[in-house]
Amino acid sequence: MVIQSWSQAARRLMYCAAACIAIAVMSPSAKAAFHLWAINEIYSNSSGSLQFIELTDTFGGQNFVGGLNLQAFNTDGTQNHLFTLPNTTLPGSTLNHSLLFGTAGLQAAGGPTPDYIIPDGFLYTPGGFISFFGLNSNAYTGLPSDGIHSLLFPTGPVTVNSPRNYAGQTGTVPAPASLVLAAGGGWLALRRRRSA
Repeated sequence: MVIQSWSQAARRLMYCAAACIAIAVMSPSAKAAFHLWAINEIYSNSSGSLQFIELTDTFGGQNFVGGLNLQAFNTDGTQNHLFTLPNTTLPGSTLNHSLLFGTAGLQAAGGPTPDYIIPDGFLYTPGGFISFFGLNSNAYTGLPSDGIHSLLFPTGPVTVNSPRNYAGQTGTVPAPASLVLAAGGGWLALRRRRSA
């Protein structure tokens, strides 16, 4: 009886050790995934020629985004735009990094270089739904169209846009000098109207 109990205990100990080794071997691949990215901010100007979607990772180990899809739908789901990420793995740690999906003119307008180029008009400005590989696929409300403000996903608040790419570069669209000129032009128009 004592021998049998000892052999059962030894067998259980071996099973536990084997399970621990298996978990340790599988842990790096389990941590290095893609599903913990979250949409943080979305932006469009009135024409849709400048747009961005910023994703963030607050967990780390989310390197395997290659070949995955990002899809935008209109509000009733009858139209959609699809973007498939190139089949590459993100370098280094993804912890506290952003992925920036932006239209081709985003950098020239004052934003950082997008990590991925999406076509103009990818987002539906009256509102829609974003489906992707991460945490928070969701419907979003209408996007501000003044060219300055963005929407913190999915329903606000509205804030001055501040896109950030994977390298940590940030910016504002349009560039701050353009914002000052636009504000000054608005002030002059208001002053002329009052004097008239």
